[in-house]
Parts: sequence; structure tokens; C-alpha cells
Amino acid sequence: MSRLRVFALRAAIAGVFGVLAFGAAKAEDTKIRIGYPSGMNGQVPVVLEKAGIAPKHQLAAEFTGFQYGPPMMEGLVSGQLDAVVTSFLPPLNLSAKAPGTIKFVATLGQSSHSLLVPKDSPAKTLTDLKGKKIGVSVGSESHLDLILSLKKANIDPKTDVELVNLQPNELPAALEKGLVDSALIRQPQVLRLEESLGAKKIETWPFRFTSIVRTEYLNANPDAVKRYVEALKDAVLYIATNPDQSATWFAEAQRLNPEVVKKLADENPLYAAKAREDIKIEIDENFKTLLAERLQAAIDNGLVKAKVDPSTLTQ
Repeated sequence: MSRLRVFALRAAIAGVFGVLAFGAAKAEDTKIRIGYPSGMNGQVPVVLEKAGIAPKHQLAAEFTGFQYGPPMMEGLVSGQLDAVVTSFLPPLNLSAKAPGTIKFVATLGQSSHSLLVPKDSPAKTLTDLKGKKIGVSVGSESHLDLILSLKKANIDPKTDVELVNLQPNELPAALEKGLVDSALIRQPQVLRLEESLGAKKIETWPFRFTSIVRTEYLNANPDAVKRYVEALKDAVLYIATNPDQSATWFAEAQRLNPEVVKKLADENPLYAAKAREDIKIEIDENFKTLLAERLQAAIDNGLVKAKVDPSTLTQ
């Protein structure tokens, strides 16, 4: 073979490898900015970051923690976030104000939130709280569950109790200091207050976890969103199979005792998984039904101010 042909062959091979390398670099550089809250739903993105899972799915992920949902929704609207781990109400409110902004792409199990009273409170049921002050984050998933339960107990949320609007991080202190008679608080703070102060539960509800993405990002990066969902599966599996390390990472991020985090793992059925195939987080018909029910309840009770077609919220 002539030297010229050898040179040409080498150049062609180098070109092929150059294209492949460029393609790999391009895939690895797919940027996704992820927001997450301080509740137990924040454990999945914390592990996603700490365990180095995102790069394995060719995602250049950036993570930002928030106290609760509304600031994350602002981040999505402004284009500063691409994906968020959250509950139902914040994205439903966003969809009423800015239709078509987001899509639900994953369901991440659940923890819980509870209505707590101090150790020395005589209250044992919701009826015992008539005329009392209840701390709650207005417009949140907790707020909706509280309204529904009060009405079921024949208690008017507007006249029979006083709802005090507090951010999630303010609720434990308000209960401790006696600024409210009861407070609706998410895990892991519920367990902390039970163990440290002897706080008592009046009622408990499931606190469901989901992930949404900005529709504009989804349309521009459909493959990246698929890889994001797969990365979430790996994070869930890591939590299920490495509970000590996962609890330590999340506890450090939230300034908690890791033992508190570990004790709450049983609340999320996803963390019982033994293998990756056990983890089902894709949006299915059961999720769509639940989403539509929560949306209608939020509209009926004034927490979502405009009609939203639930079919527009998923792919």
C-alpha cells in the first residue's frame, strides 16, 4: 500500500473516531438543572448528585436545594431550572397560571406529613381543634389535605379554625414556641419533633413525590429527559440498597441525624426494591387518575384558581 493511501486511511479512521468522540462529548454535555425541596422527596436528587449517577447517563447535572415548592416553580418559569422534584400542588398552581409550562415525567413514591400538637395538648382529633390556630403552608399539598379532612369532619376551614400561613421551615419552631396550637409538618421534621418534644399526631396523610420538567426543555431535549428518568431509577435503587450512605448524605444536606432519615425509609415503598426492574416510576394510568383527582380537589377548594386540563400535564 502506498504511503499516500496509508495516510488517507489513517486520516479517515481519525475522522471517524473524531466524529464518535464529538458525539460522545455532545451527549455527555447535555445540561440539566435540577431543583429539589427540603422534605424527604429531596433525598432522591441528593443521592443522584452524591453518588455520581447523572454523568453515567450522559447528563451534566446541576443541583439547587429549596425550602419548598413556589420558589422552584419560579425557577422553572424563569428558565433557571429544567427539572424539579416536588409534590402535586406547586406544579398544578403553575399550570393554572402559565398553561403548558411543565410536564410530569416520574412518580417517586411517598413519605408523609402530619398534623401535630404539643405533648401537653388535650387535643386528640380534628374536632378538638375548633377555634384553634393551625399552622400550615398555604397553597401546598399539606393545605389541600388539611382542608379535605376538616370538611370531612364537618369543620369549616374558614370559620371554625384559624389557618396561620407559615413556610415549611417555620412550622416546627411555631409549634415549639406555642405560636400555633397545631401545625401540619412534613417528614423528617415530624419524627424529630416526636422524639425530641413528644409532639403527638392528630392525623397523617401520604406526601407523594413526583418529578416535573420544563416543557420547553423536554421539547428540546427529549432523549435527555428519558436519561433523567433512568437516572432517577438508579438513585432510588441506590437508596434502597445503600441505606446507610444515602441517609448520611441526605442528613448532612438537611442538618439532620442520619438515624432519623433511616427510620423513615419504610414510608416509601420504592425503597423496598431489591433490583432495578422492581422500580416503576414512569407515569402510568393510575398516576394520571390520581393527578386528575388532586387537581379537581384543588380547584374545588380554591387552591388552584383556574381550570387545567389534566391530559396536558403528562406526555
